[in-house]
Amino acid sequence: MFAAVIFDLDETLIPDEPVSRHAFFITALELTADDARAKELAEAAHREAVALWQTLPSLAADYVTRIGHSALEGLWATYDPGIAAEVVLEKELARIRPEVWRRALASCGLSGDPERLQLRWQALRSRFPLFDDCDELLARIRPRTKLAMITNGVSGLQRRKVNGAGLLHWFDVVAISGELGIGKPDARIFEWVCTQLNVPPSRCAMVGDNPERDIQGGINAGMQTAWVDRGLKPRGAKADLEVKSLGELLPWLRRG
Repeated sequence: MFAAVIFDLDETLIPDEPVSRHAFFITALELTADDARAKELAEAAHREAVALWQTLPSLAADYVTRIGHSALEGLWATYDPGIAAEVVLEKELARIRPEVWRRALASCGLSGDPERLQLRWQALRSRFPLFDDCDELLARIRPRTKLAMITNGVSGLQRRKVNGAGLLHWFDVVAISGELGIGKPDARIFEWVCTQLNVPPSRCAMVGDNPERDIQGGINAGMQTAWVDRGLKPRGAKADLEVKSLGELLPWLRRG
C-alpha cells in the first residue's frame, strides 16, 4: 500500500462542471419553459461567462491562472479581503455575474432579470454531490494509508466544497492553491503536502482527472499517478494507471 494517497477534488471526488451546466439549464428552463430555448440560453450563459472572464485586469488574471480558479467558479465564489488579487476579483465579479445573463438574454432574444437569474443559478449551483463510489473507496483505504487532497482554486469556494460534500473527515491534509499561492502542476504544492504528511513523494500516489495539472504535477514531484478519465479532459501526460471510476483504483492502490 502507498504510504499516502493524494486526491484532486473537482471532477475526481465531486462533479463540478456538470453541476454548473445543470444549474445553467434549470435556470434557463424556469424562464423559458421550453427545452430548446433553455438549452440555447444555458449555452449562451456558459459562453458569456468564459468570455467575460477574459476581461479581468492583469492582477486578477495572473492570480487566477496561477492558482487555477475558473470562470464558472467565479460566478459563485467568495473572496478573501486580505488578498489584493481577490479584492479585485470581488469587484470585477460584481460586474461580470449579472452581465453574463444580460448578454445571454440579448443573444437569444429573450427578456428577464439578470440579477434574479444569477441568484437562482447560484442557489442551484450550491450543491455538493459526490461520485457514487467516492466514500466507499476512501473508507476502504483510510485505515491503511494517509490521505491528502490538493485542489486548485480560492480558499472560500474550495473549503465550501470540501465541507459541503462531507469530505474533510477523510483527510489528514487539505492543500488549497489559493491559501498557498501556488497551484498544480507546480511541484512545490505536492512537496508541501509530503512535508505535512512526513512521507516522501516516492511513496505517494496522486489521483486526479486532469492530465496537465494532476498527472503532470504528480510526475514532476516524483509520485506515481492515476488518471480518472471522466471524459472532460483530453489525454495528456501518461499516468501509471488509467481508470474510468474511483472503484477501479483499489487493487492498484493496495499494491502500491
